[in-house]
Amino acid sequence: MAPRQLTPLSPCVLPSRFASRDAPAGLAGWDAPAQTAFDANTLFYDVFQTAAPGMIHAVGPPLKKTLRTFIKQADLRINGAEATLRETSQTKRACSLEISADVHDAHTLTILHPKLSVNISISPSALPRYAGLDTMFTLSRNNTLDWVRDWARYHVDTHGVEGILLYDNASDLYGADALSDVLAGIGGLKAFDVVPAPFQYGPAGLSREVTSTRYLQFALFEVTRLRFLQQAAGALNMDIDEMAYAPAGRTVFDAARDSDQGFLTLPGSWRYPQPGAPLLHGSHILRAAGPEEPMYPKWCLVPGGPLRGKSWRTHGIKGLPDQVQDGHGFLHCRMISESWHYDRSEYTGLALEPDPLAIKALGPALGAQ
Repeated sequence: MAPRQLTPLSPCVLPSRFASRDAPAGLAGWDAPAQTAFDANTLFYDVFQTAAPGMIHAVGPPLKKTLRTFIKQADLRINGAEATLRETSQTKRACSLEISADVHDAHTLTILHPKLSVNISISPSALPRYAGLDTMFTLSRNNTLDWVRDWARYHVDTHGVEGILLYDNASDLYGADALSDVLAGIGGLKAFDVVPAPFQYGPAGLSREVTSTRYLQFALFEVTRLRFLQQAAGALNMDIDEMAYAPAGRTVFDAARDSDQGFLTLPGSWRYPQPGAPLLHGSHILRAAGPEEPMYPKWCLVPGGPLRGKSWRTHGIKGLPDQVQDGHGFLHCRMISESWHYDRSEYTGLALEPDPLAIKALGPALGAQ
């Protein structure tokens, strides 16, 4: 059994009286919950060491005009030594900064501004912990602990997952230690981290104006890549309601390593539970009888491969066409969800039929529930 592993981030949240992120143009017209969900004051979600002495990364939401001006006007120091700044962002929904100083062991970032002074503890790099491991990661909030257990066990047993990185987005049904206890009980895991991420996820909604202000997930992709998994053998992006599959005797990590780009696109399709069965992954063995609803893919890649240095996104790498291989994809389990975004039970009018792929993939691993 792996030991409990709770790993904090090192954030910086500015007081609203001092500065805030420039709001999107339509914010005034949003309803109250959406306005509240907009993160106006987080400067960094995490500040952490790199493999190079004296160099750190600071990752957060996009700076926009006001906070970029704030950073440029500030005096940055590492361990009290004067520091230099370089922005390395590759996306409009997150900001990544490289900050360096002539010090050996970076432990404190200081931001000195005429109106505000902040000291931020610098988190250690976790790259050695996942070096050489096939690792899976996700962001979760209030997912039932049995779902987390089955999701982890399935991927360890069927794809040889050796490490799991699980961000907990302010769950209020249990503490992060409960998630750690679940993962500690998964045989075969060599390393895992449960990382509390108590930040606003962003407003619900499907318009581009709304989705462009969901900063947390994009930024955590950068934290994952730069602090945890850059030296991992493989990285699989799979949410708690998603179950990857591959041909017998093969894993999604094998397929990614065998590809020219070190990257595998995983097409997804909905699967539905048997009526009256417990709402667990193993009961999701039905599919729509007609054409399947298209959905965005997920992915698996080799962090140190040809795409090293490219930012990761929810559904792939910007500018890279889908890299699909026959027989590889994921099953999207419809009712493994708290329906935070919309009511997932709105499929009841569909004609459903047993799905041989789901029965074969989920049945032996989890047992059809």
